[in-house]
Amino acid sequence: MNIFEKVNHSVRPWLPLMALLPVAVVMLGRFWWPGETSAWASSTRFALLAFFLCYLVAGRPVCTTQDKGLLVILVLLACWIGVSVLMFGGQSEVLRRGFVLAVFICAVALLKAVDEAKLRSLLQAAAALGGVAALVTLVTELDRRGLDFSYRAFRLHSSGIPGFAEFFNPIISGMHMAFAGLTACWCVLVTRKSSARLFWICCLLIISGYVFLTYSRSAWLALGLGGLVLLVLRGRLVFWAIFGGALLGALVLLGFKFPEIFSIELERGTSYRTLIWKMVLDSMSGFWLFGHGAGVEMSKMQIPGQTVVNTHSLYLEVLFQYGIVGLLIFVSLLLKSIHLMWADRSDFSVLCLSILLASIGVMFFELHSFIHSPNLIWLWIWFPIAVALGSSINREGQRWA
Repeated sequence: MNIFEKVNHSVRPWLPLMALLPVAVVMLGRFWWPGETSAWASSTRFALLAFFLCYLVAGRPVCTTQDKGLLVILVLLACWIGVSVLMFGGQSEVLRRGFVLAVFICAVALLKAVDEAKLRSLLQAAAALGGVAALVTLVTELDRRGLDFSYRAFRLHSSGIPGFAEFFNPIISGMHMAFAGLTACWCVLVTRKSSARLFWICCLLIISGYVFLTYSRSAWLALGLGGLVLLVLRGRLVFWAIFGGALLGALVLLGFKFPEIFSIELERGTSYRTLIWKMVLDSMSGFWLFGHGAGVEMSKMQIPGQTVVNTHSLYLEVLFQYGIVGLLIFVSLLLKSIHLMWADRSDFSVLCLSILLASIGVMFFELHSFIHSPNLIWLWIWFPIAVALGSSINREGQRWA
């Protein structure tokens, strides 16, 4: 056995752990990480680089797939991004970000294929941490503001503790917590121990309260739609009764406490999104097929009271940057991922299916930065897509090159 083979065999057992490290940084580090947000992103890139090098040294695992369709679409999307950068004026920075994202997808897919239990435990830890962050934020806000529960009196976005659960934007904080809330809801449905189920019910109630008090309708939609998918696929009759009763009680309480909630939300309408979308579509003249180029930002748009710099719809952002061709590839990617997770329908795939279906709804109204550093897109879209890719791997056909 030569030196390379010795190194290969010594590194190989550590590969799942090296894959887990960057995923853990993404899932847990979003709540707290030493330094600024840039330090968290840099640490994620460093951990992904370490995994990638380990992946190369260990000998690339050659996995047979039961369905190569998703892998083909991912490769096709990567090629189109490259073409957009090289031929249509896209930003070269997107290529670096795309490579980092591709390594993240590989890490998650590998974990799903060879050690799903680690991914399950990681998401449960992130949900528990989300529950702690939500509780700390609620207590801090009550101490600072008092019992002022008038509708939209305040919108939760930061815990009040420097560096911990500071998102600085209620939409972003709501979406982060909705992700944790869906995981907690899933734990309630699949956990068998009564004590564990009680713990996750408490987490879900606390997180749901936080999500409501962000007054982010995107977060409401994400948690509500994802929770409905979980109930349909894993909810027994007793859970339908419990969740239905809780929802009815919450609506009655809101009706008495915030009688103006429905009139206010109807008056808010789409918050000028229809005007933003019209301006985006007007800018597509001559760029419908191929787009303006990967990573190209919209010109600043003026709407009453503010300046807008994103499309307020991920579908429109993909259309703007990558054209109809890119949008069709992206939609095909989503549909194929749904198909694979639906075919698998393991408990973990059901969770990720609920996350992806919820994000498909939210993407009509929110989310941006399609190919970027770690952000909400990594959580809500690329993570479940990576799980779908991992579910297509035939474990019996897996071997090491």
